[in-house]
Amino acid sequence: MSQVNLEQFCTPKKPDKKLINKIKIPPSPYMKKIGYGTGIAVYELQRSPAFNKFRSPWAIKKLITRKLENNLIKTRLKNEAEILRTLVHPNIIGFRVFLEQKNGNSLLAMEECNSCLGDLIEDRSDNEKVPFAAKTIIKVAGDVTQALSYLHNTALIIHGDLKSYNVLVKGDFEICKLCDFGVYLPVTKDGNVDKEKAPRAEYEGTRSWCAPEILGYTQDITTKADIYSFGLILWEMIALCPPVTEELADNLSKCAELDREMLNDLLETMSTRQRPAIPENAELSEEYKLILEIYYCCTDEDKKNRPPALDLAVLFHNIQNSQG
Repeated sequence: MSQVNLEQFCTPKKPDKKLINKIKIPPSPYMKKIGYGTGIAVYELQRSPAFNKFRSPWAIKKLITRKLENNLIKTRLKNEAEILRTLVHPNIIGFRVFLEQKNGNSLLAMEECNSCLGDLIEDRSDNEKVPFAAKTIIKVAGDVTQALSYLHNTALIIHGDLKSYNVLVKGDFEICKLCDFGVYLPVTKDGNVDKEKAPRAEYEGTRSWCAPEILGYTQDITTKADIYSFGLILWEMIALCPPVTEELADNLSKCAELDREMLNDLLETMSTRQRPAIPENAELSEEYKLILEIYYCCTDEDKKNRPPALDLAVLFHNIQNSQG
């Protein structure tokens, strides 16, 4: 595994206020929109060269204008900025600056990547229609598990919303980085949610990627929830679609129209669902065998049977080394 210069990812916890005051972020219409989320839009900011040196572009995450009064989304963006500025790892998106503007909006500036894995999966589904190469899946898995191992064992947090759309990709899978930490949760060294730091902890990740113990009436929140979601990312790169049936996806899109009883019935159905099956039309060679074994292990219904992130990171590191 090649050595990475971590200095480029390091950011002081308290950025220089003089520097922040000099940062000029143009209005949204003057920036290229490169992504979006719930109440959030992401833009590309091309920065002017400094002293004849190229300066990499930033990704600017900010509230959509009509959501400026949504305190929940504001809080999530601020929480994401606060935790992201403390995370220093080559497989986690780099923090740049957080600004609270006079118009009531807030924005988070981050390192920019070329694309997200979710979009690449959609493009492949529309065009090539065949699973990603086993070597590519192993590269993504190695980067993601390195990040998860750091989060679970060093930063002591659960990502809380792991899915293909929160895995950013630089170049032709040169490196992958996790993003979107707005719903992270603190954990103890044994991997359980830290109830002292988060006494009313609630796992708020995207339900289609949630582990069974999260979808139940009483959530059982541990780092193993991230492992289950990671397993579904492996499935996505083979199946080329989100880990839900068409019927379930349609029902989820209508959640706002459901009354509480109907919604509870839907969630109960989801909580007892089995892991998605590998599509029958997916022609998988022998080189996918280990990937499938890891997928089944990570998405075991019993969280105790799922491997920890550190073991997975070591495993994928060894696989990559053996591939040369």
